[in-house]
Amino acid sequence: MRKRYSVLGMTVLCAITIGFDVMNSSAQSPTLFKDTYQHWAESSIQNAVQKKYVDGYEEGTFKPDVPISRAEFIKMLAMAMGEKVNKIEGDGWFQPYVDRLKSKGIIPAEFPERYNEPLQRFEMSILSVRSVDKTLKGSMVDSTKMGLIHGVSRTDLDVYGTSTRAQAITIIERILAAKNGEKLQVDKYAASAAEIAATGSNVGTMLGLKAREVGTEWPYGTGVTVKLNQLIIADPSDVDDPYMKLIKMSTFDNQLDKSENVVVLANFTINADESSVGKNSDFHSYQILTLLDKTDELLLAEQMLKRWIQFDIPQVQTGFVAYTGKKSYLFKTMEFNILGKQIIVGAK
Repeated sequence: MRKRYSVLGMTVLCAITIGFDVMNSSAQSPTLFKDTYQHWAESSIQNAVQKKYVDGYEEGTFKPDVPISRAEFIKMLAMAMGEKVNKIEGDGWFQPYVDRLKSKGIIPAEFPERYNEPLQRFEMSILSVRSVDKTLKGSMVDSTKMGLIHGVSRTDLDVYGTSTRAQAITIIERILAAKNGEKLQVDKYAASAAEIAATGSNVGTMLGLKAREVGTEWPYGTGVTVKLNQLIIADPSDVDDPYMKLIKMSTFDNQLDKSENVVVLANFTINADESSVGKNSDFHSYQILTLLDKTDELLLAEQMLKRWIQFDIPQVQTGFVAYTGKKSYLFKTMEFNILGKQIIVGAK
């Protein structure tokens, strides 16, 4: 009988323990919304609700794919960072949060004040970067290099696009992680695209150099100028590199170690006015727009600069020349032979 009572006692004890765990788990489970089930941000939304910097709507929805306004994002950001404000009711409910982040230097003076309008991605960049480092302006270059903002595709940052409530939570979680000293994953394609948009080159992202001479125009004979528009580095070892699609791969030397080489694409414009007609010798781009220390010249599948230009009519020709080059040669400096002169286009 003693053994029987012992078993019964253990059964009752287990039942009590299981019941407590179930009730405790239920009490601590995150708020569920009927429109977030199997949503890509479901766990992030639940985490944010637990942290109490965002909540849902009275009808039990979260509306994860609804565009977020400037006011909503600013409130979420302030609450996520633990900022204390005196709440107010009415149309200006967001003003205490705005005032608080302005006083902290996160919202700059030039930030748009139409707070009920959708937040644009470049504005999210400003707020996210300055939440982590107020010494920075918060450009897309800053935010992508810090890993706070990723691209919507490998070449598109959608700078003037809007973000949803779910996407805003993702950004805020990155902000909190960065402020906590965590190293964020950087979208190298986004960082590259941001640098190209800002400077015309991605040599910083890809090689650690600073671009030079982008935007410079050189004279070539009578009525002809040559201008460097862009200097883009592509990675032949990366099958997803968006700029490698420009290259006609039949001209790429398959004996080259793709991990030790890069592809250098330089975009030039040749502008010849009426005074150039018949006054200059022909222009052979592959001879006088040449990467020094090049491994090989490449042809392009698209956007290639015309290889032979005759000055028989006024014209404007724009396109890329492309070369492979060893990373070891380009580690400290990158030079082009442009119109017979050695021009440094990238350097430490």
